[in-house]
Amino acid sequence: MLASLHIRNFALIEELQLDLDQGMTTITGETGAGKSIVVDALSLAIGERADHHVIRHGCDKTDVTAGFHIESDSTAHQWLKEQELDESDECLLRRVIQREGRSRCFINGRSVTLAMLKELGDCLVDIHGQHAHQSLVRPHQQLSLIDELLPNQKHRQSVCQIANEYRKVSQQLESIKNDMSQRLERAELLSYQLEELETLQLGPNSIEQLEQEHSRVANAQQLAEQSQHALSQLYEDESGAYNQLNYHLEQLSQLSRKDPSLNGVTELLQSATTYLQESVDELRHYQDSLEVSPERLNELDEQLSHLHDLARKHRVELHQLPEVEENIRTELESLQDTQANTLELEQKQTQLIEDYESAASKLTKHRQKVVKQLAKDVTAHMQKLGMDGGQFSVKLEARNEAYSALGSEQIEFEVSANPGQPLRSLAKVASGGELSRISLAIQMITAQKQVTPCLIFDEVDVGIGGQTADIVGRMLATLSQHTQVICVTHQPQVAARGNHQLKAVKSKYKDKTETQMQRLSEPDRIDEIARMVGGQEITESTLQHAQELLSS
Repeated sequence: MLASLHIRNFALIEELQLDLDQGMTTITGETGAGKSIVVDALSLAIGERADHHVIRHGCDKTDVTAGFHIESDSTAHQWLKEQELDESDECLLRRVIQREGRSRCFINGRSVTLAMLKELGDCLVDIHGQHAHQSLVRPHQQLSLIDELLPNQKHRQSVCQIANEYRKVSQQLESIKNDMSQRLERAELLSYQLEELETLQLGPNSIEQLEQEHSRVANAQQLAEQSQHALSQLYEDESGAYNQLNYHLEQLSQLSRKDPSLNGVTELLQSATTYLQESVDELRHYQDSLEVSPERLNELDEQLSHLHDLARKHRVELHQLPEVEENIRTELESLQDTQANTLELEQKQTQLIEDYESAASKLTKHRQKVVKQLAKDVTAHMQKLGMDGGQFSVKLEARNEAYSALGSEQIEFEVSANPGQPLRSLAKVASGGELSRISLAIQMITAQKQVTPCLIFDEVDVGIGGQTADIVGRMLATLSQHTQVICVTHQPQVAARGNHQLKAVKSKYKDKTETQMQRLSEPDRIDEIARMVGGQEITESTLQHAQELLSS
């Protein structure tokens, strides 16, 4: 469950610390107070994408940390163990967004990728947004919803994987068959380019070594003069470092006979003398290796010039030429094996078709079971949500696209809002209120079938009221007996069903606006629900109604 949420410099929130409990927590407040800001901030902490616009005005970054209690047998705990990120039964997810756009993610204090944060977040929190009904009419979203209810994802994943591989193989075959003459011309060009590069005998470090040698030969005179000057200063001059060091070593050695505490100094000076002698020997060896050779310099200039010409020809950096050679060799070998490759690809394509049809058939059977149960459950919920006699159905039709990654069928939600009316497409017949209630029914069903430890409903009760709102409140309360429920709501009937209640309060100051969350006591809950019932003017009647809602 979500145990705590710390938000800093997010939208209208300067700093907010929330401690949350099991059961059902409702978040209320006036329109525009920022009730959903907490949900938006939590979305950031569990890996949703965001940009610097979420950062509070005048601040450099926003920082959101969500703390969770993790059950030892949960999917989240298993994921943490696999990633070697498990600490205990507590888990901290943190997200920092910089104004320049950089994002940092942490799990239990350790830096992770955004993908990892989202993968764990999906195991911990399931957010049902207030605009879910708007996407419910889209066929792709309908299919995605059905697939989320599958008992496992292996058949869908298998179909997707096979379809992607089939598309890749088909594109390769098409390219081979359509471009045979072009491929022959390409092979001839590549052969010439490869021969041109192979004559250079470029190894992994050839160009780097060539540049180093060019630099040494081009600067040989300066290198010789400077190294000779250093040799003179260090060793050859009477006042050089070596003679000075030996002089002081002899003096201190004599003194150490009178005071043994100087032995350490003399030993260090002796080591320094040895190292200096070795350095001088190395420097002399280096001088002997230097050769001022204009002929070699010209030769190196020509080689580098030729390499630069080739790099420009292939439109790459100089150091990428060995990679270019290897890429040309690989492509040429592929072109030369075209005939054998074509036969192999055709055999692979045939096998992929067989594999796809088998996997897609299994996926279809599982989808059929899911849509049958979903239609039954949504129809039952429609009766409770003020749509007596309404009926919900899911139609599966053959997909026009062959070997689609989405499977063999396409999905269409159909509804009959009133008794005796035929089923028609949800997008064409449902009103805004009906669509909202059907969406809510589907979200309630999917929430019950999933095992996410924290469910968040962000104003999903928009467009309903009265008895229907009371039913929704009861549904959410029942759901909270099995998992933590956090609900942002405008409905007093829903708010009253919560075990705990938070109120969003927006305060305006001279130079800033800020949203805070207040944890409401029982008397405060009565006042807040009375406001939700009757507006700003709270009367004895609205207070009594609020008390009745809380006690019912």
